Amino acid sequence: MDKTQARARIQKLRDEIRRVNRAYFISDKPLVSEDVRDALKQELIALEKEFPDLVTPDSPTQRVGAPLDGRLPKVMHLTPKESLMDVFSFGELEEWLDQMRRALGEEKREFEVRCELKIDGLNISLIYEREGKEGRHYVYRRALTRGNGVEGEDVTHTVRTIESIPLSYELPVKKSQVPPRFMEISGEVYMTKASLERLNAKLPEGERFANPRNAAAGSVRQLDPGVTSDRDLRMFCYALDLRSADALELKTQEELMDLLDDLGFPTSKDTKLVASLNAIQKFFEHVGKEREELPFDIDGIVTKVNDRRTQHDLGSTAKAPRWARAYKFPAEEKTAVVKDIILQVGRTGAVTPVAHLSPVLIAGSTVTRATLHNQDEIARLDVRIGDTVVVRKAGDVIPEVMEVLGNLRPKESKPFHFPKRCPSCGTTLVRAEGEVAMRCPNPACGAVKQERLEHFASRHAFNIEGLGKETVEELIDAGLVTDPADFFALQFEDLITLPLFKEKKAENLLRALEKAKRMPLDRFLFALGIRHVGRETADILARRIDWPAHKLTVKERKSLTAQTSLFGEEEQEIEIKGIRVRDILHALEKMSVEDLAALHGIGEVNATALTEWIHEDENRQLLLDLEAAGIVCLQPEGGSLSQIFAGKTFVITGTLPALSREQARQMIKDRGGNVSGSVSKKTDYLLMGENPGSKADDAKNFGTKILDEKEFRALCGA
Repeated sequence: MDKTQARARIQKLRDEIRRVNRAYFISDKPLVSEDVRDALKQELIALEKEFPDLVTPDSPTQRVGAPLDGRLPKVMHLTPKESLMDVFSFGELEEWLDQMRRALGEEKREFEVRCELKIDGLNISLIYEREGKEGRHYVYRRALTRGNGVEGEDVTHTVRTIESIPLSYELPVKKSQVPPRFMEISGEVYMTKASLERLNAKLPEGERFANPRNAAAGSVRQLDPGVTSDRDLRMFCYALDLRSADALELKTQEELMDLLDDLGFPTSKDTKLVASLNAIQKFFEHVGKEREELPFDIDGIVTKVNDRRTQHDLGSTAKAPRWARAYKFPAEEKTAVVKDIILQVGRTGAVTPVAHLSPVLIAGSTVTRATLHNQDEIARLDVRIGDTVVVRKAGDVIPEVMEVLGNLRPKESKPFHFPKRCPSCGTTLVRAEGEVAMRCPNPACGAVKQERLEHFASRHAFNIEGLGKETVEELIDAGLVTDPADFFALQFEDLITLPLFKEKKAENLLRALEKAKRMPLDRFLFALGIRHVGRETADILARRIDWPAHKLTVKERKSLTAQTSLFGEEEQEIEIKGIRVRDILHALEKMSVEDLAALHGIGEVNATALTEWIHEDENRQLLLDLEAAGIVCLQPEGGSLSQIFAGKTFVITGTLPALSREQARQMIKDRGGNVSGSVSKKTDYLLMGENPGSKADDAKNFGTKILDEKEFRALCGA
C-alpha cells in the first residue's frame, strides 16, 4: 500500500470507528461487536505506525474513551483516566515484560503480577469527600463515566442506586498520614447474565439489549434513577486515584485492593498473585475454560505489576500505564477484505458461495475463507468483491460473513452474480420450493461424489486417517473408488502405484480402514451423508431406536505389514456383540415418517429425509455393500440404558465432588436427556456442585428441581 492509498484507508477507518463508537458508547446500541471495533482500531494503529506522518491529533488512536452524550452534565475528572493497552498472545505478553525490563534498565528483573478478571461493563469513577478538616468520615459525592478521559458524564443519581456501593465509610488513617480531601475509586458497573435475561423478558422485542454490557451502560445513563434501581446493577472496584494511594502509603496493588475490601467496596475475588510469565498464562487459560460458567461477561484478564514503587518508576505513555496490560481472549469476530467469491458444491448437491479473504487471525487460527451461505444471503448483505466484511468464527465450523462495512467499500468493488449452472458438471441448478439453497440435481456430479466420499471418511464419521481431500481425489481419478464401500476393497498393489502413495502411507491407510470396520452406530449413520441427519440427529437415532444386537463372528487381520499381511496376511476369527448393517436397513424400512418424528429430538423434516433416503435403491445397495465389506456397528456407550431422561433438560453448575462435567453430561445423554448452558422455564433439573454461581438463584426463581451429585447418581441408577 502506497501513501496515497494509506491516507484514503486511514480516513475511512477513522470515520467508521467514530461512527461505531458513538453507537456503542452513547446510544448503547452497538452496530458491530467489541471484536470488530478492536479489529478496526488495530488496523488503524498498524497503518499509523507504518505512516507516522499521517497521524493527526483527532485520530481515534490518540485519545482515551468515547464521545460524550450531551444529555448528561459533563464534569472534569479529579485525575486523568487512562485506558489499558491490549495484548492478544503469549508472545505479546512476553514483549510487555521485556519492555518493562528495558525501561527500568534491569534485563533480569522479575515482576510480581496481580491477575484480575477483565469485566465487560461500564467504567465508572466514584468520588468521595472527607467531612471536616481532620475527619476520617467520607461520603459519596459524585459518579462519572470515563468519557474522554479528561471529563465524563455525571451519573451520580443513577450509580447511587447500586446497593453494593457504600454511600459513606470510615477511613483508617495512621497518625503520620494526612487523609486526602477527595478519594476517587474506579471500577466496572455490570449486569449479570441472569439479570439481563429477566430484564429483556420485560421489554418489548425492539427495545431489548444485545448483551449485559450494553444493558448496564443504558441503565446507568437513564435520566430517571427509579428505572436504574429496578435493573439489578452490580459493581467491581479495582483502582484508587494516585494521590490517595500515595497519601495512604500503599505499597502494593494487593494492599490497595485489601483497603477497598475493608472499606466495604465490592471487589472481585477471582484474582491471583503470580511471579512468572507461565503462571500468568496458566491463569489466563484457566479463566478461559471457566468463562461461560461465570455469572457475568468477561473478555480477558488484566495484569498489573503489584509493587507500586515499580508502577511509579515505569509511569505511563500519553494514555496508558506501562505497568499493566489487558490480556484479551482470542476474538471470534474480525474484519477482512473479500478477494473473490467462489462456489463450492456439497455432498447433497447444495451450491454454497464462499468468500476468499485477506488472511485474518480469528480465535487462534488464520482464516482465509468464510461462507456466504446462499444466493439470498449475498443479496441481503450486498457483499461484493473488494468489500471489507465482518467475519465470525464459532466452534470448529467454517467462518461466516456477518455483515458488510459499506462505508469502507472501494469504488472498484464488483457485485457477484449467482450462476445458473453447476460449476462442476454444468447441470442447470434447481431450487426446491421452500428452500433457500441452489442445488445440483445430478447424482453423478464429480464435486458431489467427492464431497460425499470426503464426508464418509471425515473425523466425526468413519475417521479414516489418510483419506484427505487430495487422496480421495486421486483415488477417484484412478477409478479405484466410486462409493464409500470401495474404500474397503483397496489393496496394497492398487495404492502403491499412485503418485501420492509410498509403502508406509499405503500400509497406514489399510490399517486405518481395517480399524474402521468396527464403527459406533451414531457415527455410521452420520457418515452416510443423509440430508438433515447431522451428528446430533444420528446420536438420537442410535440411542432411541431398539436396534437388534447379535453375537457376531468376524474376521480380523493379525497384522498389517508389507511383509506379512499385504502378501498373504493371516486372519483370526473373533466374537463381538454388534449390529449388522442389514438390520439397520430393515429397521429403518419398517419405520414411517410418523414413527421417526415421534422420537424426542427428531422432527418431521429429519424423519422425511431419512425415510426418502432409505427407500432409494442406490442407498439400499450401498448399505448391503458396506456389510459385504465387513462393516459391523457397535451400540453407543450407554445405548442399552433406560431412556429415563427422554424429553428432560438439565443444566450443570459448580464443581461436582467426583464426576467431571463431561462425565455428568454423558450420563444424561446416555439416558436420553439434553444438557443446556443456562436455566430457563424449560429446565427440568439443575445438577449443582460447589460454588454454583447465579444459576442456583435462577433455578430457585424458576422453581427448577435442584439435584446434588448423590441424588443425580441415584436417579441414574448408578
